[in-house]
Amino acid sequence: MIVCSAGKALSHLLLSPPSPRLPLHTPLRRAAIDLIGRGFPVWEPYLDVAKVVLALLELCADTHQLAPSMKYGLPLVPEADACRTASQSLTHIAGARPGVLITSMAREVARYNTLQQNAQSLQLNLHLTTLYRAKTEILRLMEYLIQNHRASINQLMVEVMDIILHCVDTGHLRGGRGLNEVFPAVCSFSQVSHCPNTKRIATGSHNGTIAIYDLRNSKCQVISAHSGAVTAVAFSPDGKHLTSYSMVENKISFWQTSTGIFGLGSSQTKCTKSFSTVPVPDIVRLNPQRFPKLVWISNKTVVLMLSDGTEHRFNA
Repeated sequence: MIVCSAGKALSHLLLSPPSPRLPLHTPLRRAAIDLIGRGFPVWEPYLDVAKVVLALLELCADTHQLAPSMKYGLPLVPEADACRTASQSLTHIAGARPGVLITSMAREVARYNTLQQNAQSLQLNLHLTTLYRAKTEILRLMEYLIQNHRASINQLMVEVMDIILHCVDTGHLRGGRGLNEVFPAVCSFSQVSHCPNTKRIATGSHNGTIAIYDLRNSKCQVISAHSGAVTAVAFSPDGKHLTSYSMVENKISFWQTSTGIFGLGSSQTKCTKSFSTVPVPDIVRLNPQRFPKLVWISNKTVVLMLSDGTEHRFNA
């Protein structure tokens, strides 16, 4: 009962609008922000996580303007102090409950995308929303999670990609720059592949599906690829084929991905070939750093590279 009351009190201090009794930047509010982050696993059952995360992101939305004060100014101005505290609180939340943070933010991004489709008719200026203004902070959190909580990222790879594509400038990707230039951290996962030629990104999920993002029209197609988690995906250099591999299913599959297949009428992505693969040791399955990778050596041949240096070649 005490924990419930404390959690609700902290939430109230964070979410209450500014007033003469509780200004926006006050030591009491900053203390609540700090405690929410440090004790998040305790308070979580009594919080509206989405509202808390958005409120913290709102405080971090002007980081670029406050950076000089945060980096060089001591003591910090109240705005910069609140921004720094909120950013630290989000880091604590990400470290304690990475899955909760990712799923909450992915839902908010999905809502944002829905509003974006109807922004003109609803006369909405989405540039003023928290999710738009806090993109820098959101990317910082994603990079932190990728570096420190890879197992959680593996479980929610598609949700993470949804968040990243919301935040990065997709115009750079459409213009020919690689994902490894725009946001290199996510390219360390073998479940992610970007084809600059066809402007597509493929992301394998833990439930066996593959999400294919067409950056030209901002559409996403999801295909059922494997009966177990997707370990790796890779586009051929010319973008005409996509290959996927699941070490749970011990199978590698080739998919037709030539221009004109995705997103047009009732056309569907089709599996053109499948091959059984040699089972990998349990020690590999339990270590994401040792997951097998797919590497195309020509437009027709892909190599399944295992962590011990073993290579298996397959032709599309």
